[in-house]
Amino acid sequence: MNSIAVCIPTYKRIQGLKKLLQSINNCEIDQSLIEELHIVIVDNDIKNSAFNLVSNLAKNELNDLDLSYFHYPTKGLAKVRNELLRRAFEKSPDFIVFIDDDEFAEPKWLNELVLTILNNQADLVMGPVLPVFERAIPNYISKWFYRKSHKNNERLDYIRSGNLVIRTQTLKNLNIWFDSRFDDMGGEDSYFGKKMSKNGALIYWSANAVTYETTSSERARLSWILKRKFRGAFIFTYILKIENEFLMLFKKICISLIYLFVGLVTSLIALLPIRERFWGIMKLSEALGALSSLFSPTYKAYD
Repeated sequence: MNSIAVCIPTYKRIQGLKKLLQSINNCEIDQSLIEELHIVIVDNDIKNSAFNLVSNLAKNELNDLDLSYFHYPTKGLAKVRNELLRRAFEKSPDFIVFIDDDEFAEPKWLNELVLTILNNQADLVMGPVLPVFERAIPNYISKWFYRKSHKNNERLDYIRSGNLVIRTQTLKNLNIWFDSRFDDMGGEDSYFGKKMSKNGALIYWSANAVTYETTSSERARLSWILKRKFRGAFIFTYILKIENEFLMLFKKICISLIYLFVGLVTSLIALLPIRERFWGIMKLSEALGALSSLFSPTYKAYD
């Protein structure tokens, strides 16, 4: 039997955090897999806005959960995740789970994550994060929120931190932390996964460990998606630069130049009422993000 610490970074998402904690409370825990469950919350809001919510839930609705709340006012995506790791280590868990405060989980989520990491003797396991929209949106917008999926127990070479379990002993053995160079731009999880993979960590996919991400009306817009495509390509290229992967960097530049040309040529299809109408301008945004990374030392996506 195993001890689990679920780590939740939060920032001004009170209702989202509440929904997430309620979903964890409703998880059907298999005692043969999970003996102890700890919830570790780090609030990055300088006004510690989640404190009252967590306190009230701990005293009343969720008093059976082991909830630990910490205020960490220093901004930085990597810094917050590292603080979560430090606080989780205090619980001496066998496994550490990351989930974001705009997600909520299916009842068998934790069981499936732990089952997959045990069955594959893995170091990290990632599960699907499916979008849920606040309002009805056209499919030519919604399609861009669906992330890449894999077969159950498929081996991977990358991670995202939104639905992830990590073997604690692997973390301690490799001594890999989230890199503060990504504090303002994001991508700290991508670089963390790359470092883990480079150091021999085994990463697998758990198709049945499903969580859902609430997509706000503000995000379900073309402008936000284009910014995300730009940032994603910028970060990918930035990682190749700092890792001195020059062959891959050259390949990325060539692909980006092709995307730039194709994106310009096909951008007019955005005027057509078809599902792939924004494909061209998406490729154009990716190309600009990657090429910008060659000349800019960093990209500030978060204030």
